[in-house]
Amino acid sequence: MIQPSKLRRPCGPLGHAVQGGAISLLVAISLGLLASLASFYSARSVLVDRLASHNQSQAAQARLAAEAALAWARAEMQREHASSPTPPVWAPGPAAAPCPAAFSGPRWQCVALLPPAHPGLPDAVVRVMAVRDLISSPHVTQLLASASLKDGTSRAQVQAQVFIPTVAPAPEQPNTAAVVLNGCAAPANGAAVSVCPLSKTSIACSGTATGAAVHSFWLADKNNNGLISTAERRNCLAFGAEHLPAGGTLTGPDTATPRTNCGTQAWSSVLGDITPEQIRAWSEAQSRNGLSTLSQPARSVYWIDSSATWSQSLGTPDSPVLLVFSAQACAQRCPSMAPGVRVVGTVVLQTQCQDDKARAWHAGHIEGQLLVESGLPELQSGSRIEARELHQSPHRLPWPPGINARQVQRVPGSWREGEP
Repeated sequence: MIQPSKLRRPCGPLGHAVQGGAISLLVAISLGLLASLASFYSARSVLVDRLASHNQSQAAQARLAAEAALAWARAEMQREHASSPTPPVWAPGPAAAPCPAAFSGPRWQCVALLPPAHPGLPDAVVRVMAVRDLISSPHVTQLLASASLKDGTSRAQVQAQVFIPTVAPAPEQPNTAAVVLNGCAAPANGAAVSVCPLSKTSIACSGTATGAAVHSFWLADKNNNGLISTAERRNCLAFGAEHLPAGGTLTGPDTATPRTNCGTQAWSSVLGDITPEQIRAWSEAQSRNGLSTLSQPARSVYWIDSSATWSQSLGTPDSPVLLVFSAQACAQRCPSMAPGVRVVGTVVLQTQCQDDKARAWHAGHIEGQLLVESGLPELQSGSRIEARELHQSPHRLPWPPGINARQVQRVPGSWREGEP
């Protein structure tokens, strides 16, 4: 038997040849592995590049589809406004839709628009949601356009704001009198009535008056001399010192003028170019969307067609209201406000230049302003009207710079990409 210790490696030239061949084999195998790895990673890199390029192409398609849907929605709003003064997009109907999570609460109104398929992007599914704030910006619509490819591989969203003339600007320098009307006004005989102008103090009906207590756009020229004397003004606006606990002037024209434009002069001096139709549509939209005296935020605009006595207190100094008793409500006689009712904001009587429709009216307690489209004869006891500077009247809305109030247009600088 041969012992292991007896074995010996070959020596000489034969041993060196065996060692060299083994090393060459290892080198060849290593080079082959390196070549295979290089080939694998090269192919993988090409595949990754192709996938990235494909994904970029799909993302670009989705974004183009979303931008096309946004452009379509803006053009559709322009077309609809040209055919109807009331934008059909906000008309009641089945298009109303739940709002996105970023727009929760009854102040937000949302409508789903249905853009047509883009002929150049047949694999894209597009949607557009129109959103507006019914409290602070009913005239600005936010369009949220999204697009996704049918295979679900890519999605894009773009958004922009569009101005729609659903309301008009309020005057920059509104009439600040506690009572604004178009005709003569007087308390009933012996009536306990208080009318208080703006003053430098925050305490009601006190301090030095800084505005008129009553302003009328028409005063009676009793002697037909073409001028309105101090006596004629006092006779037409028959409020005595007992009715003006904080003083304040009784103002009106100095010359006799025709009693015309009763429905526009007093109205526009307080509400500007906003129309009754716009206020009615705004009020109905707030009501349909669930805004009320108890909602957060509370409803801010009320258009009333009922002739029933008004018995609900509304508004706060931080959240005043606009309360309009319409021509329909005033068809026979404008509904009075029940005793003890307090309204903070602006109250409007659409009497359409007919004094009898405001005769013997009861104002309750108004903190803000009373606007009457006629005279106000025989104002009843318990009526208290205090002019006050309100935090933000509902109809005095912020306006985007450079906006034409009569046209549908994109709000500059509002376009952006991504979720709201």
